[in-house]
Amino acid sequence: MTPWQKEHLLYLEKTGQVDPTIQLEEEEIEEATDEVEVSEEIQEETDERVSFADRLPKIKEYRSKKLYQRLFLLILLFLLPLLGTLYYISPLSKVSAITVVGNQKVPTETIVNESNLKNDESLWAQFFNRKTTVQQIKEKAPRVENATIQIVHWNQLQINVTEYQEVAWLVEGKEYLPILASGYVIQEPQKEAGQDKVIFEGFKDKKVILRALKAYDKLPKEIQEGISQVKYAPTKSNDQLLNLYMNDGNQVIVNISNMSSQMEYYPQVAKEMDKKGVIDMEVGIFAYPYQVSESTTETKAEEKE
Repeated sequence: MTPWQKEHLLYLEKTGQVDPTIQLEEEEIEEATDEVEVSEEIQEETDERVSFADRLPKIKEYRSKKLYQRLFLLILLFLLPLLGTLYYISPLSKVSAITVVGNQKVPTETIVNESNLKNDESLWAQFFNRKTTVQQIKEKAPRVENATIQIVHWNQLQINVTEYQEVAWLVEGKEYLPILASGYVIQEPQKEAGQDKVIFEGFKDKKVILRALKAYDKLPKEIQEGISQVKYAPTKSNDQLLNLYMNDGNQVIVNISNMSSQMEYYPQVAKEMDKKGVIDMEVGIFAYPYQVSESTTETKAEEKE
């Protein structure tokens, strides 16, 4: 109790207004309250000590984990260069074999030779240079449309090849040369031409061959099968002129640029013809039989003009 409260109680006791027992009880209550507050402070300090003691093993565990991580990194930093050196001097870093898959016409030996890939030489140096290697193969082996190089069986190089298809034959005297889908003529003469491909004649320029092939590819399948031979017949005024020899006996004169659009009318025009003859599609569309008189020829020429 405060001094003022004590003086007040004494005054009340002297005047007979307060029971002394009540004063004692109040003092006891106050003392008990003080003791409780002190015990709570002591308990808080004890809890803090116990809490820190509980956290101590976790701190040790965290520090140990960090130590092991740093140790692992140090070992890794020293171990990687050692492993790299061992790999570099081992046979695994050298090419043990070179294989070719996907080739049908081009011999495997030819592709390997043109690639300049070597056995018992650096695997990764040759692998990282694969774009240049593929370009060399395509330049020196015209049949190869595309190629990829991959690593198989740890230290072997595999060349995956895609070849151009043979789409036509080019007449050269009494021989036939295969024409690839790229327009390239392969110098591999054959005595006979296969029946499954159209025959080209009179072509010299690869670009003209390729344009004619693209126009031919746009034709419907039934019209393609009806063409037996495509002859390049340019004139001074028209360097795109073609003569198409049909399996049904007719002959079609048409430009390369409009062959796909004009030939759509061929079945109907051929059906209306009484005799086999020529269907001129160079300018417009008109037909006449093979055996015509001079006057008829002149009339057709006038109509054409």
